[in-house]
Amino acid sequence: MCLTTDCWTSQVQDGYMTVTATFIDENWNLHKKVISFFMVKGHKGEDIGKNLTRCLADWGLDRVMTVTVDNASANDSGVDYLRRQLQKTNIAKGKFLHMRCAAHIVNLIVRDGLQEVDLSIKRVRAAVRYIKNGTSRLVKFKEIAEEEKVDSKAFLKLDVPTRWNYTYLMLKAIIVYEKVFLKLVEDDTNYVIDLSEARDGFGHPDEDDWDNAKKMAQFLQHFHDLTVRISSSLQVTCNTFFHEIGEVHLLIQEWLNSEDNLQVSMGMRMKEKFDKYWGLWHTNSKDNDRQQQEQDRDKGRSKGRGKEKEKDKDKENINLFIFVAAFLDPRYKLSLYTKISVEEIFGEERCQLVWAAINTCVRELFEEYRNMYATSEETTQVIDANQSKGGAGGMLKEKIAKRMKLSNCSTSTNKSELEKYLAEETEDTEKKMDILGWWKVNSNRFPVLSHMARDVLAIPITTVASESAFSTGGRILDDFRTSLTPFMLEALVCTQDWLRRPTVDIKESTEELAIIEKGIIFAYLLAFVYLLYAI
Repeated sequence: MCLTTDCWTSQVQDGYMTVTATFIDENWNLHKKVISFFMVKGHKGEDIGKNLTRCLADWGLDRVMTVTVDNASANDSGVDYLRRQLQKTNIAKGKFLHMRCAAHIVNLIVRDGLQEVDLSIKRVRAAVRYIKNGTSRLVKFKEIAEEEKVDSKAFLKLDVPTRWNYTYLMLKAIIVYEKVFLKLVEDDTNYVIDLSEARDGFGHPDEDDWDNAKKMAQFLQHFHDLTVRISSSLQVTCNTFFHEIGEVHLLIQEWLNSEDNLQVSMGMRMKEKFDKYWGLWHTNSKDNDRQQQEQDRDKGRSKGRGKEKEKDKDKENINLFIFVAAFLDPRYKLSLYTKISVEEIFGEERCQLVWAAINTCVRELFEEYRNMYATSEETTQVIDANQSKGGAGGMLKEKIAKRMKLSNCSTSTNKSELEKYLAEETEDTEKKMDILGWWKVNSNRFPVLSHMARDVLAIPITTVASESAFSTGGRILDDFRTSLTPFMLEALVCTQDWLRRPTVDIKESTEELAIIEKGIIFAYLLAFVYLLYAI
């Protein structure tokens, strides 16, 4: 089971928290369900951790693969609290429990870069606002567009300054009308005066500003498309996420190697943020810090390490489950392709350290799953071996087996499941693959790895699933329904989310459609009962 969580403040300033569970069922279908939506008193780290622990207890869950959260410091403390509570039951002792939201990191990287062209974007934004603030201005603008023969279905869009993706959509729409705005400078004196610094403006966009706008639109398109790809909650995304990290690295590197000073300065800002979350590998990671603290505690020297801990707090390595998910993709595994990708992201020096850590993580995780899900075939082999010792020719068989093992002549049947999986040829990397379908077909051949795949491939790399619950909550708890109780709000949000299902083919699935209709009727009756109870 994988979780995402986030906090939200309603229109009446009440704090809410949502918990979304993601899992893959026995038929290899990916599910995303809002399992809790409740009011909270505070957004502190310990509060978040306690709320998550209580939510898991309510559902009878004691094993969580990852918790995906944004980069708020309170979330770091909350996940640490949950890790301590689940240390005895969690996978890998909760070492990889904390998964940072990829969309949030991309947002931080891009926003740092946009600071270099802040003035140009402000001027373009002011120009769009000027045109949209008057009917006569719109008419005149369209007339000039017809004169300049600008034919575009997309019209001007005003962005939200705090959201770079809206800035991209604004720039994408406006650069088509560059000629129109330049002509407007000559034909409309009010346009120049209203945007001038004398009116506390930033000035109207000149040719340099338009040049910057074109560069930014082209550059931001890559990040916009990337965010769309990783934000899907209806399909597995973690298995190819290492690709997306590599793409971001190459884009930034391209700008750093550019002859354009603007691109270089933007690239430097973005590279710093990229390295903070994805591009560096620290040998003094949190894991080493924990081990050192345990050793110091045993020796009674833990007091002097407080300042060092604060100093190294931000030195956190990328979550290795990202690469474990790639290993579970039959196109990549632990192949040379994957190793080269790691080298591109971390560089030649660090690549060896990261690659060794990935291999260790994969093998340790496999051993942990093998202990949990030992196959009946392995058990049978152990029983047969024990029985053969007392049977006819038992001593001879045992001696032959030892000699075969020593001479490395053991047959392929003695290979571990992990070795068999790695020994098989990888699928074509260009092939579009239904990864859950592949594991469904091959789960009998790799029973332990299939359990591992069901847990790892369910990991969401963004908090979009939780944020969408707040969109629903905002629509339900509008100005006309602010008196809804937290209990009723949770019932409505969770019911709506649980009723959402993939589109059903009516011709081929009439029985399933009838079941869904019955479920909807039952849900409405249940909601009606809740209302009566609340009254």
